[in-house]
Amino acid sequence: MANAQTEHSRKLRAETSRRLNDKALAEGKARRILMQLPSEVADEFDAICAEMGVSRPQAIKALCALYRGK
Repeated sequence: MANAQTEHSRKLRAETSRRLNDKALAEGKARRILMQLPSEVADEFDAICAEMGVSRPQAIKALCALYRGK
């Protein structure tokens, strides 16, 4: 059964995700950043992400590309 929604399956997927994220961090393939923004700015950013249909990291990547003219 693909992507079963049992508690056991959810826990397995969460553990796999956590393990892969930790591995990417350890290998330097990913970094975590913490930003604290005024609520209005965070709400606007989330609205833009929703309009674009992308995740927050994807929106930041698009912003970087726009800034660099790519």
